[in-house]
Amino acid sequence: MVWSGLTVGVTGGAGFIGSHLVDRLLSEGASVVVLDVCSSEKAAQVPDSARLVIGSIADPDARREALSDCDAIFHLAAIASVVLCEEDSELSASVNRQASLDLLAEAGISGVGAFVFASSAAIYGEPQHLPITESHPITPLATYGADKAAVDEAITTLGLEEVPATALRFFNVYGPGQDPSSPYSGVVSIFTQRASSGEGVTIFGDGLQTRDFVHVSDVVSAMMTAGESLLTHSTASPAHATPFNVCSGETVTLLDVVATLDAITQQPMDVTHAPARDGEIRDSFGDPSYLIETLDWTPEVTLEEGLRELLDQL
Repeated sequence: MVWSGLTVGVTGGAGFIGSHLVDRLLSEGASVVVLDVCSSEKAAQVPDSARLVIGSIADPDARREALSDCDAIFHLAAIASVVLCEEDSELSASVNRQASLDLLAEAGISGVGAFVFASSAAIYGEPQHLPITESHPITPLATYGADKAAVDEAITTLGLEEVPATALRFFNVYGPGQDPSSPYSGVVSIFTQRASSGEGVTIFGDGLQTRDFVHVSDVVSAMMTAGESLLTHSTASPAHATPFNVCSGETVTLLDVVATLDAITQQPMDVTHAPARDGEIRDSFGDPSYLIETLDWTPEVTLEEGLRELLDQL
């Protein structure tokens, strides 16, 4: 197994996606080091078999303590709140941009064999064509997307003598462990919680806006697949200095999500419509074919399967 016996660093490893990745890496035989600014509650959720370093990726000492001896690094830590990034652009620039660029440079100096960056579909901005491919113009609408785009560009312009690295552009990730009470949670976790408790939902706009929902297990699979290619082939890997969309390729409206939950629970939810939010992108869905063709990755969890899993765990 590729990961057995390796030391792997996961920034943001106590978070929603990161925790799933940590579990998968441990199951594959890796020694895992988590760097996260997590609360005591989230720290308790990090498996005892992983080493947890509590600290910010913006702290060079914390990065050095956690990641200096790693064979591979998965970089997921970020300020995820778009609103907070807008309100404090200096903080966003410090954490989401500069700390990430510093970490990338340090990974190259220390000889890391694979660096996988959690980029975002937010870097595309308002879609100019659908589905969105990796060649779509990079025109982020807000600070969060702009800072992600800066790191994404730094990775996709790396040379063959630099750290083996890739940028994975996540679309709308959902799955078990996503806190529906968090301001960062997506509509799937919120709608599922409401369906489970018999509550209604509020949809901003007509509900026909489209999104691309991808299950967290498929996201973890994409990260692992990309990391394995980099570890095996170094900068000769087709993943090196290459961006990939991580998405389902399926077009889903918010009303589709409600209808699927209604069908599963046999208890139709009350839907209230509110005015559309200013600046919200109406349609956004991606094309995963480049990742499928290049690294033989396939999204496996359908929306109905993912929603059933979420409901079963509530």
